[in-house]
Amino acid sequence: MAVVHRILRRGLSAASPLPSLRGLLLVSPQEPGRRPASSSAAEAAAGDVEAELRAAREDVRQLLKSNPCHPILVRLGWHDAGTYDKNITEWPKCGGANGSLRFGVELVHAANKGLLKALFLVIPIKSKYAGVTYADIFQLASATAIEEAGGPKIPMIYGRADVADGEECPPEGRLPAADPPSPAEHLREVFYRMGLSDKEIVALSRAHTLGRARPERSGWGKPETKYTENGPGAPGGQSWTSEWLKFDNSYFKEIKERRDEDLLVLPTDAVLFEDSSFKIHAEKYAEDQDAFFEDYAEAHAKLSNLGANEPLPKRHQNPPLPTSAAADMAVVHRLLRRGLSAASPLPSLQELGRRPASSSAAAAGDAAAELRGAREDVKQLLKSTSCHPILVRLGWHDAGTYDKNITEWPKCGGANGLVNALKLIQPIKDKHAGVTYADLFQLASATAIEEAGGPKIPMIYGRVDVAAPEQCPPEGRLPAAGPPSPAEHLREVFYRMGLSDKEIVVLSGAHTLGRSRPERSGWGKPETKYTKNGPGAPGGQSWTSQWLKFDNSYFKDIKERRDEDLLVLPTDAVLFEDSSFKIYAEKYAADQDAFFEDYAEAHAKLSNLGAKFDPPKLTCKS
Repeated sequence: MAVVHRILRRGLSAASPLPSLRGLLLVSPQEPGRRPASSSAAEAAAGDVEAELRAAREDVRQLLKSNPCHPILVRLGWHDAGTYDKNITEWPKCGGANGSLRFGVELVHAANKGLLKALFLVIPIKSKYAGVTYADIFQLASATAIEEAGGPKIPMIYGRADVADGEECPPEGRLPAADPPSPAEHLREVFYRMGLSDKEIVALSRAHTLGRARPERSGWGKPETKYTENGPGAPGGQSWTSEWLKFDNSYFKEIKERRDEDLLVLPTDAVLFEDSSFKIHAEKYAEDQDAFFEDYAEAHAKLSNLGANEPLPKRHQNPPLPTSAAADMAVVHRLLRRGLSAASPLPSLQELGRRPASSSAAAAGDAAAELRGAREDVKQLLKSTSCHPILVRLGWHDAGTYDKNITEWPKCGGANGLVNALKLIQPIKDKHAGVTYADLFQLASATAIEEAGGPKIPMIYGRVDVAAPEQCPPEGRLPAAGPPSPAEHLREVFYRMGLSDKEIVVLSGAHTLGRSRPERSGWGKPETKYTKNGPGAPGGQSWTSQWLKFDNSYFKDIKERRDEDLLVLPTDAVLFEDSSFKIYAEKYAADQDAFFEDYAEAHAKLSNLGAKFDPPKLTCKS
């Protein structure tokens, strides 16, 4: 600890040479986030970790040069550290900079919306440097982004420990909101809980000079302004400053003057010049950038260390180091997969999504029992939340990326359990560790169809998950709602999967479930007589009047088009316009039994696209 305090006093920027880490909370190349077992192990590992931190910092710089992602990397570090509670002395219950934000249970917190993208940006860097913890890489990326945007040098130290699993994530609600009833009171409640002062609240607020607010994520800001319409990066959103990738004191100047309607001012921004204590510092920073930079660097460093150096439980100490590099990488990949997608350690039944090579009949029986348990849990979820449509969509979108022209797995895409932290499914996955994400997504989708009154789907199970985000398919393989040539587009997408015109039409019938929300897809009305009272969150436009009932009304309503409150997309209308599609659409509008029979077969086929099965193939009855 003397070394820690000495370096804290001396200061270290993310751009300066890294100190020797002997004596800090070291991590080993074998198990990120855990201390070495002995001082000799610490001495051996210190130089390697120091070199890895330098290399990781350079990789972050290169990432920032190729991808203007400074704002989201700053936010990643802040949101991992900003959960700290000084009133809780036990680690990791106190929260803070401990790498917990890599777990799905925390990523789905409302304040963290959009941060999965940040995680995907830093994971390739993290995977290269096994000795660097998630907690350190998050804070390193955040500080480097500030400095590379023209901001001050941050006096950073490294050696933070990671939490071990999602059960150690902090509860939701510790991060600041944009529009609380009393902004000054709210900011003080949140930041005083972390042990920060009024001066630090104001200085840290200035990080809003970087980035934009997007209404589809936060509910704040304009969809587009003259400063964001052309990017950089994906266009759109509303920024706090005109040069929103430059770190300076313009944030304070703009809030004070409020001359430009294209610049965002949240209630928690405006209060900095309204509250008498905050205003002293805000006025100072608007006039004196050097003073702002000095105070910001100190406050950022303090924030990045919150909760990082608490006493660690014994189980966070290191076991003996493995003897081979292959073993090292296996652990890294296991942790990557666990951290990105699960809220608990991986089960012994599978490693990186693969079932053991020596799978026995007993193991198969256990897996089948878990599948039955998971299906029953999905049924109970459907009864309590009416989430049938989104579960169907989950299975479809996981499988619908399949390309029959690509023979190599998992490049071909398809039903392979892509890493998604889904609030509805995650608790069920946690209960049934032997069920892969790929299987659970498809089980949930088929169960939702059946529980909504649809046909029984002849499902099989045993799909293997991909291991890391690098194995995700490229964007653009799923169908669009309003392409220039709907029939041609549908055939291009579904033929690529190896599906026929009949299967295109019958699978389109799943639109009988659910609604389209304009704030998400750009299609549909904000509300209709069929959706204004829910069930679930009200709003959106449905394809059918009973949009939680699976039947053939989708085809009837498209054919008749008598109700303006029902949605018909270009890719729906074409089913009765294209001569080949029309044969099947007419048939299904007239004969629900025929629709159910063909739908069950097509859904099962879709659910198996691109799936790599680890024998034996299972059903919920086996």
